[in-house]
This record gives sequence, structure tokens and C-alpha cells, in this order.
Amino acid sequence: MAPFSQSERYDELMEEHDRSTPSLPIVLFSAATGIAGAIIGFFLAWEILGWQASWSVAAAVLLLCAGVGVSNGLLSAATGSRAGIANIGFSCGVILLTLIFFGLCGVVGGLAATIIIAAGS
Repeated sequence: MAPFSQSERYDELMEEHDRSTPSLPIVLFSAATGIAGAIIGFFLAWEILGWQASWSVAAAVLLLCAGVGVSNGLLSAATGSRAGIANIGFSCGVILLTLIFFGLCGVVGGLAATIIIAAGS
């Protein structure tokens, strides 16, 4: 007889698979933490420290990366997930899609405002 039955082996494989797949709560929380860190970092560098815009953006990007990495690492360790790299990748993808969305909204809003102003003259 085998030391494990089929159902025990299946349960073990499924548990291993669950730990190695990306986790949506970790991805979303890491992305939110990274964006919050970037906003706070930019504000502190620009307003409090009085740095130039380029150095403030550099500080924001550094804190964005740190926020995503640290929160992802802590949450992955706390949950026992082994998909840290995949979680970071998906978090960066969510951040990129957010930036594209806000950029598109800015362009469409600017175009709509221009048309409204031109039509109202």
C-alpha cells in the first residue's frame, strides 16, 4: 500500500498550487500601497524638502517601487504565498493600467473642454 491515498495526494498538490499562484488581494493592496507611497514621496520632496521636479519624481518612483516590494513581500510571507514575483508583476501592471487610464481621461477631458470653449465663443 502507498503511504498516501489518492485524495491526500490530490489535496497536497492543490494546496501547493494555491500557494504558487498570484493572489488578487495581495496584488491590489501592493499596487495601492505603491501609489500611496509615490504620492506621499512626491509631496514630501516637492513641498517639504523643496526639491526640483525631476528629483521629486525620482523620489516618488523610488517610494513606489519600495511600497510595492515591501508590502508584497510582507503579505506573501504572512500568507505563505510563493508567488512574490508574479504578485509584483501584476501590481506593476495594475499601476501601469491606472496611469494609462488617467492619461486617457486627461486627454479626453482636455479635448472636450477645448471643444466646449470653442463652441461657446
